[in-house]
Amino acid sequence: MPTCSAGMVVFDEVGRVLLILREDVRIWALPGGKVEPGESFEDAAVREAREETGYEVVIERMVGEYRRPHHPEGGDVMRVYVGRVVGGGPEYRGWEAVAVQWFPLDRLPRRLSPLAREHIRDARANRDPVYKEQHVPLTWHLLGRAALWWRKRRRGK
Repeated sequence: MPTCSAGMVVFDEVGRVLLILREDVRIWALPGGKVEPGESFEDAAVREAREETGYEVVIERMVGEYRRPHHPEGGDVMRVYVGRVVGGGPEYRGWEAVAVQWFPLDRLPRRLSPLAREHIRDARANRDPVYKEQHVPLTWHLLGRAALWWRKRRRGK
C-alpha cells in the first residue's frame, strides 16, 4: 500500500527558497513528510513545514502530485504546495533537520535532493498543478533505505 506524503516549496519576498539539511542522509531538501491518519495533504504540508523549520506557513497553491512507485514501503504519492511564511522563525529539530536556510534560486546547494530540484522547478513555472511519476535514482533510493535502517537502529526498534 503506497504511503502519502506532502511537501512545501516556500519562497520569500526576494525569491529565495527555504531548505532543510536532513539529519539522516545530510542532503538539502524541502520540508515535508508523511500524512498522518485522518490528516489532509494540505494540513500535513503545513505541519511538516512548521515541525522541520520553525516557520508558520500558509499554502498559496498546489504545485503537483508526484507518484513514486519504487519508493520504500510500497510506493508513495506526494502532493507539493507553494507556501509563504506568516510567522515563526528558524528552529532546528535535530532528529529531522540539522539546519534551516534560505537559498537564492540561482545558487541552490549541490547536495540538493533531485526530487526537490524538480519540485522547485515546477513551482517556479507557476502553472496548473502537474501530475507525474518520479523515479528516485538508485543511489538515493539506497541512501534512503540505509537511513531508515539507521534511524530504527538508533531508536532501538
